[in-house]
Amino acid sequence: MNTEFKEIENILNIVKSRIDAHYKFKKEYNKQLALDFSLFQFFSVGENKISQVLAYFLDVNQNHGQGNIFLSEFIKTFTNKEIEIEQIANVCEKIITNKRRLDIYIKLKGLTIGIENKVWADDQNNQLKDYSQYLEKNTNGNYILFYLNPYGTEPKLKSIDEKLSHKLYKENKLKVIGYKQDLIPLINTWLINCEADNVSYFLKEFKKYLEVKFLGKNTLNMSKELREIIYKNEKEVKHLVNEYKNIENEVLAKLNTVGKELDKLNPIVDEDIVISKSGLFNWEGSRVYKYSISKDYNKIWIQFVKEEIHLYSNYYLQEGTDVIFNELLSDLGINKHEKIDYKQSKTDLINIFLEQIKIANESFREYDKRIGTE
Repeated sequence: MNTEFKEIENILNIVKSRIDAHYKFKKEYNKQLALDFSLFQFFSVGENKISQVLAYFLDVNQNHGQGNIFLSEFIKTFTNKEIEIEQIANVCEKIITNKRRLDIYIKLKGLTIGIENKVWADDQNNQLKDYSQYLEKNTNGNYILFYLNPYGTEPKLKSIDEKLSHKLYKENKLKVIGYKQDLIPLINTWLINCEADNVSYFLKEFKKYLEVKFLGKNTLNMSKELREIIYKNEKEVKHLVNEYKNIENEVLAKLNTVGKELDKLNPIVDEDIVISKSGLFNWEGSRVYKYSISKDYNKIWIQFVKEEIHLYSNYYLQEGTDVIFNELLSDLGINKHEKIDYKQSKTDLINIFLEQIKIANESFREYDKRIGTE
């Protein structure tokens, strides 16, 4: 092993030892420091409560005492508009047409803001379409509708059709924002600008709750120490980062190649089974290729998923599909988020995917037998 590789190996060992040390520290001193304590643990903090907190801070008239600094930063960050902050209304759960409730509704002199905060509940049929039509009609088209969720994922087609969403995106009337990439950085800016210690403390707790609850972030912050290691070993870390990216690109290229080949194939399935190919797309930071195979109201999705430097073979059931399929598929030996070696040949990977299709097809036969005997 040459000297440069030895140095890189030493860095990895140092980083691992630092992470192990942090976990050991947490175990030994958690009693004194209560590292995981949060005031939010005493309350039921669901989708509505998060919306209430956001509406509160975006209201210039609330008793946080900071005036328009929170709303002003929101507008500057997400709208690219320069408008006078003259608030006319701020309503949490505003009732509009068709008994719809818009999570946050803010009417300003020069702009109306609607925020749909989607945490756990599924999109409803025509939900964003109805919101956009209401806002269009009642603001003369001077509005922005925000679709907020933990990971910044796109709304489902049943909520707003592709043609309308593209039109609204183009007109800057619809914007998707996420907790991770948008809301939490915004709260960091709020903390810098907030002058009241008690308000800042609440914001810090709120931010920590979002990070732990939705993003899986450990409450023990190791970034400062890891950054010091990077500063001291910049050249070696660059090598590691570059190689990591190279592996990611290799996995992505292989998935893209396999996906294109699978698009050309027509797997053999029973006559009453319908196959639909979704192709390659991005989902919550991952790259996905998938087929659906369905019969009547039951549908199984077979997919390859690239997560960071790994490739997984996976399946899931469409909402509304009989959960019996989970048992049947498990008995038949289907892959459930199984890590596979991306370095296998294109043919081998295609065969892995097609084997999943074969198992799913067999599960429909077994399902029919079971239902027929019950």
